Amino acid sequence: MEIKRRQDSQESLLLKIPTTGMIKEQSMKIDREVVIIYGYNNSGKTSFLSVLNQVFYHKLMENFLLKREGELSVYIPTNRLVLSKAQTEDVKLKDLEEFIYYQRDAQDDYNLHLKRIRDSLMSTEVICRAVARAVREIFNIEIVRTEGRYSDGIENVINIYLNIIWAMLWDRDLENLTEKEFKELTTEKRIYVLIDEIEMFLHVNIQAKLIGSLRKSFQNCCFILTTHSPLLLTRYRQMAVYNIEDGMLYPVENELYYKDLDMVYDELFFVEELPKQIREDINYLGDVIMNRTGDPQKIKDLAKRMKEEYPNLFRKYDKIIVKASYIGEESGIIKKDAGASGAVPNGSGVSGCHSGNEYERGI
Repeated sequence: MEIKRRQDSQESLLLKIPTTGMIKEQSMKIDREVVIIYGYNNSGKTSFLSVLNQVFYHKLMENFLLKREGELSVYIPTNRLVLSKAQTEDVKLKDLEEFIYYQRDAQDDYNLHLKRIRDSLMSTEVICRAVARAVREIFNIEIVRTEGRYSDGIENVINIYLNIIWAMLWDRDLENLTEKEFKELTTEKRIYVLIDEIEMFLHVNIQAKLIGSLRKSFQNCCFILTTHSPLLLTRYRQMAVYNIEDGMLYPVENELYYKDLDMVYDELFFVEELPKQIREDINYLGDVIMNRTGDPQKIKDLAKRMKEEYPNLFRKYDKIIVKASYIGEESGIIKKDAGASGAVPNGSGVSGCHSGNEYERGI
C-alpha cells in the first residue's frame, strides 16, 4: 500500500490486491472521495470488499508493529440489522492493537458487534442527536425513541452511521463528549469506509440522497461501496466507478453524473431500454427524418403497432413519429397519420427523446 499526495493535498492511495479466491491480483488506485463497484451477481463485489478489508487490516497491523501511523478503515457487511435483544456491555479497548483485533473478530459475530455499539453509542446524547439529525435529513422523519425499532431502511442507515462513528470514537470518553469535540472528530478524522450493498432496504428517493448525506456528515472519509443500483452511479459527482467481472475491476470512464437512467441501464447494466422490434422501428423513423423519405405504409404500420402494443413508448417517441409523418406529407409521399398525436414540428431537430441511438437523442 502506497500513499501519494495529489496537488489538492488529498490522499491518493495505491492498493495491491492479492489473489484470494475468485479475486485476482491487481492494483487499485483510490483518488476520489467516493468509489462505487457494481457488477452481476457472483461477479465478486462482496469478495473484493472483504479482501480489501483484509488489505487494510494487515497494513494497519504492520504499521502498528513498526510504530507508524496507518490508515483506519471500517468494514460494514450486508448483515447490518440488529436481531439480538440480549443485553450487552460496552466494548472497552485499551489501545490500537486491541481495536485491530476486535475489528477482525467482530466479523465472526457481526450482529453482536452491532448490538454492542448500538447500546453504547445511542446512550450518549451527543451521538444520539447526530444520528437523529441524519435520519431527519435523509428520511424527513423524526426519531422520537432512540431505543425503538424502525423500518429496515432506517435501521440500515442508523447502523451505518453508528459503525463509522464508533470507528472514530472507540478510544474516546463518551460520557464527557461535547458537541464541539464530536463535530471536529467526525468532520476531520479520515477513515476508509467499506460498505457492501449500501442501497439495501432503501427506496430510490433515499438512495439519491444517501451518499451526499454521508459525505456531509463525515467530510474527510473515503467511501468504497458496492451496489446493484444504477441510480447510485449517477447521483454524486466526485466519484470513481468500477465494473467488476470475474474478480477484476474495470474503471468506467464515462461521465455518469445525472446521466439519463435509461442509458445507464442500457450501457452499463445491459438491460435493453427498448424491445428489439421497437428499436428497429425508431431507427427506421430516424432514417426517414435524416433522409427526408420513406415507405409511407411502413411508417403507418409501425406507428399503429407501437400505439397498440407499447402505448408508453408511443407517447415517449411521439415527436419522432410526428416528424417522420410530417416529412412524408410535406414531400407528397404520405398523408399525415391521424394516429400520431401532438403538434407538427417546425422542421427543427427532434427533442426530448432519451435513447442510446443518435436519432432518438434528438437529431
